[in-house]
Amino acid sequence: MAYQLEALKLRLKVLWKISRNEATTKENFIIHHHAGKSEIAPNIRYGETSEVIQEAFADFLNSNKVKKEYPRALKNALNNIRLLEKSKGDILSYLKLSPRNEIATSMSIPIMEPKDLKNYLKDKMDFHFYKLKIADHDHLELLEELTRLTDKPLRIDANEGFESLKDYLFFEEKIKDYNIELIEQPFKAKEIELYKKLKPISLFPIIADESVEDDFDGELFQTMFHGINVKLMKAGGIENALRLLKKAKDYQLQTMLGCMIETSLGIHEAFLLNEFADFCD
Repeated sequence: MAYQLEALKLRLKVLWKISRNEATTKENFIIHHHAGKSEIAPNIRYGETSEVIQEAFADFLNSNKVKKEYPRALKNALNNIRLLEKSKGDILSYLKLSPRNEIATSMSIPIMEPKDLKNYLKDKMDFHFYKLKIADHDHLELLEELTRLTDKPLRIDANEGFESLKDYLFFEEKIKDYNIELIEQPFKAKEIELYKKLKPISLFPIIADESVEDDFDGELFQTMFHGINVKLMKAGGIENALRLLKKAKDYQLQTMLGCMIETSLGIHEAFLLNEFADFCD
């Protein structure tokens, strides 16, 4: 069977709103091959549109090479299928993986009106953690409402929303008594000096997300972050994601295994690596 690309039109159950954009639909892709299948979840943050994916996939069909310049989400699926071929379908044995059968994961909450939060959570109360999307300190009211509805540990994801250290420290002061495990990517990835100033004084662990793509500078990250969020769609496949998780441990960084908006196929592929994750999202 040759490589085949299937487009998936996903209708989201709620308006998915984060600091930089919002959506009610998402277009992902599945690559089918005789060895198996793998998912592509493009992220516009990295210039990955549906058109870019389709053009790069057409180029791959002509060259049969996974080129460096391809979108990483596409490389994820292509590399995972090649891994399925190499491992004869047994990735766990091939990579000597021993994932946990059961793990506690977080449930993400998009930016919304505080009054809508109770209804959003009504069928999600069995999750062990919640990860709240915010943009900046303007969403303190949303966080406060969440703390009224649950006493479970919270993870805060700013998606690069804060503009200054002053604004972020104001936010930290307001939330210092809440049951918060970590804060994810408060500033833009380019704000290296802000992260260097924040890490020594932060009240909470600071986790890199947008700052991590298919590699990272371990020594530099030790001065900026307490941990990193590894996603297969950015790493370009299971094998490189595994390398990044191990590299993070080598640099004494905490590890989160995360995802984009994906189906159970993409989540399953990430699940294979959960033994190397301190946090699963």
